[in-house]
Amino acid sequence: MKDVDAILFDFDGTLWDPEAEIFRAHAEIFREFGHQLPVEVWSSLVGTIGSELWTQLERATGCTVDRRELQERVRRRQRELLGGLCGRPGVHRVLGAVDALGISRGIVSNSTREWVARYSRQCGLAEGWSTVQCADGDRASAKPEPNLYVAALESLGIPADRAVAFEDSPNGVRAAKRAGIRCVAVPNAMTAALDLQEADLRFESFEQVDLPGIVGGKPMRQASPAAGAAAPKAPSGSDASGRDAGAALQHYYYLPDELRVVRGEGVYLYADDGRRYLDCSSGTFNLSLGYAHPEIVETVREQAGQLIHVTSKFQTEPLNALVAKLAEVSPANLTRVHLKSASGSDANEGAVKIAQVHTGKSDVVTLFRGHLGQTLGMIGASGAAFRRAPFPSHLPGVVHVPDPHCLRCFYKQERATCGLLCVERINDFIDYASTGRVACVVLEPISGNGGNVVPPDGYLRALKDLCEERGILLVFDEIQTGFGRTGQMFAADHFGVSPHLMTFGKGLGGAGMPIAGILTEERLTGVEGHHINSTFGGNVLAAAAALKTLEVIGRPGFLENVRDVGGYVLERLRDLAGQVPFVREVRGVGLMIGIDIVDGEGRPDPGLTNLLAERGMDHGLLLRTSLYGHGNVLKVRPALIMTRQEADEMCDLLERLFLSVLS
Repeated sequence: MKDVDAILFDFDGTLWDPEAEIFRAHAEIFREFGHQLPVEVWSSLVGTIGSELWTQLERATGCTVDRRELQERVRRRQRELLGGLCGRPGVHRVLGAVDALGISRGIVSNSTREWVARYSRQCGLAEGWSTVQCADGDRASAKPEPNLYVAALESLGIPADRAVAFEDSPNGVRAAKRAGIRCVAVPNAMTAALDLQEADLRFESFEQVDLPGIVGGKPMRQASPAAGAAAPKAPSGSDASGRDAGAALQHYYYLPDELRVVRGEGVYLYADDGRRYLDCSSGTFNLSLGYAHPEIVETVREQAGQLIHVTSKFQTEPLNALVAKLAEVSPANLTRVHLKSASGSDANEGAVKIAQVHTGKSDVVTLFRGHLGQTLGMIGASGAAFRRAPFPSHLPGVVHVPDPHCLRCFYKQERATCGLLCVERINDFIDYASTGRVACVVLEPISGNGGNVVPPDGYLRALKDLCEERGILLVFDEIQTGFGRTGQMFAADHFGVSPHLMTFGKGLGGAGMPIAGILTEERLTGVEGHHINSTFGGNVLAAAAALKTLEVIGRPGFLENVRDVGGYVLERLRDLAGQVPFVREVRGVGLMIGIDIVDGEGRPDPGLTNLLAERGMDHGLLLRTSLYGHGNVLKVRPALIMTRQEADEMCDLLERLFLSVLS
């Protein structure tokens, strides 16, 4: 039986630990004046209620300083340093356990409400609070006074002996104890050496917290570094079972990133050190519903208990239902569904095979910068030389033509007067650069890896007209654009042009289940299965997840939210572009957005683009760049479930990142 009705948490330093970074921002100013800011001075003079540091600086220098200017510089530096800082390791586990026990929880902080709201959102700690009490600049109510805790108890309607407080500092512990509340100390890097003996219990980290013991009536006596300690944490570089990660790393064909992730939720990914990252790339643009979407998780769990996979020779209920649903939501002319592809690359190659068989022709037209997959055939069809360079043989008969990149028009035209020369000149490529036997044109309606190039109005319609005039099949690769990414079910719907074949994958799996396939017109059936089937194509578990994904995407308001949030992100990023000289253009549709990065001469700058992606992690962002690091576009394609609030957070972090690089 629990003897606790509420657990109250200090925010700064306890749930979230910004102290070292805030100290750093001030210490940098002191160093400019030729003085050090000792930690003991910081501890004695600084709280979140005001600061006497500039008085200390004036005493040390013997001169007056411009306090307003210094405080503004510190404020800007703090925002930069705090941009990617997340909740302390173990905090989410403890809060989850509090909620599971049905105990009220609250925040009691000397900070302002605005400060707590901003950074609780950043840490993923904004929801679930029964009370939030902040000093908001009122010194009289601030800790070590007990007033904030008294107000929290009154708002919850419980006596002091039914509450427990978590604090990180002597002042916080003193405030809780003076209010009659039992207190648990969890010090951080800046308070570990301070006297916390007044607390009833002390844990060195939240990962050690014995919550069942605390709420179950276990006596709380004498704070001690060892009190309540759980099993020792695995050494750095080891996994939870104690195995050395280095033993695994030496066997990787190529080394992964140093980041070790442990879980994902919505648009966020969490590392083993407790840091939280906002994933601007939704995995590899395949987590359309984000990490661990509860309905996908439950669907997969239920289906796994019945049937995970069976040879594609047989029917299953999930596959039958998915085929019918895909035919329903796809452009009206695409009535046949092939689900036996194992990946997007495989689906694109299958579509080329279908086109070749049905036309009796061989050549394939694709676009500069196009990315069609990783198989040997699709590497040859993709539009970048570095993709083909290591391999001596490629898909024969591929003709690469300029893409409709108006910002960097191959033909040096202006859209108002160009007459869509980028379409018209394809006739010349067919006549003079191919064998004259072109089976299909394959392209992404909006380039994925090629730089988020959005075609001008009329381009895709003119391209389809050209194909039909010359007896060529038009294939849309909607592996990245499909299933809501543009704010419509498919980019074909957004542009109002239906291809003869369409490939799909990535986002259909919802939360990461691998699935891909091909949609075709009725007349294009008949290619035998052994030419285009893969062993794990038509996986039953993935089909169940895909069916649930389509249900979620099809709900009222879902696609409208993608359009709304996507438009809002575009607006904010275009405003940001006006503040930094290295952003040439922000372009996109829905939540498929690209930021074009240039140097001082206005030329594409892959080096700076890669630097931004790398430094993004310091600000809590996961970013990907175009053309596997060879391109100059940052790709912004978060999960389609992103809310306006999360979009604001993402844009705030991008702003801090860009301004930090600028400075």
